[in-house]
Amino acid sequence: MSDNGAHFHKCDFQVHTPRDLNWEGGGAVTDGERSEYAQEFVEACRDKGLDAVAITDHHDLCLFKYIKRAAEQETDDTGHPLPPERRLTVFPGMELTLAVPCQALLILDADFPVDLLPQVVLALSVTPAPDEDAKHAQIQRLEHIKTLQDLYDELNKREFLRDRFIVFPHVGESGTSTMLRSGFQAQYKNMPCVGGFVDGSVTQHGKGNTGILNGKNKAYGNKAIAVFQTSDNRTRDFSDLGAHITWVKWARPTAEALRQACLARFSRISLTEPRLPSIQITRIEVSNSKFLGPIVLDLNPQ
Repeated sequence: MSDNGAHFHKCDFQVHTPRDLNWEGGGAVTDGERSEYAQEFVEACRDKGLDAVAITDHHDLCLFKYIKRAAEQETDDTGHPLPPERRLTVFPGMELTLAVPCQALLILDADFPVDLLPQVVLALSVTPAPDEDAKHAQIQRLEHIKTLQDLYDELNKREFLRDRFIVFPHVGESGTSTMLRSGFQAQYKNMPCVGGFVDGSVTQHGKGNTGILNGKNKAYGNKAIAVFQTSDNRTRDFSDLGAHITWVKWARPTAEALRQACLARFSRISLTEPRLPSIQITRIEVSNSKFLGPIVLDLNPQ
């Protein structure tokens, strides 16, 4: 029996499609090819036990609608349509290259209207490649986005986007795109972000960066953030898909739910499969109370 409460979901929040410039394996250009790819992708997610993914091509949202449609058409072993709460959750998103300089993941509500997605790209002053092209456009750094606060301000100018997105900057151990580079204390301290992502496992972090992310470094504002492990899958055989995942707890798959999970990172985010207690409170009944009155509360196992 399903319920409307919060549950943990096994997530991979950085996944690319055949539109990616560095894609390995068969492409997908025609509507038929893209629909076939999307169905393969959803099946691969299920084979790997994933409950949710974010589709994050670089400055591009073209193939999201195909994957969303494939997820909506999921069936059970007998061929019957799955109820909405059991389908693969697919978040629309983009990988961004900012003038901060850093990379970041922009993730929207899972139910964000597909017909508004082109306006999201335009809101960032990106000129996308035509949908019929095999690949997205060459990546141009968004030079007008100097800080992560600039990014939030730019997106929040649009009523259709306000409070429907979240941004996770790159917080890998090394490289030229991470917020943990030397000299970035002020940028990290002042960013409005409550979470960040890494390509691969968090075990890449040394003692110093682990301390920063856990809020143990005064120079970085004692600012603790949640960290999401991601696969960065770019292959048609889906060999990397789900290789590095994060368990996230939500009741509804929205950007606000992800923000709340980050703020309660010890209870709503896990980098290993959460173990549920063997003894659970499943129901509370109050027979009489001056302020509650008779009430029955059913509680889910989580």
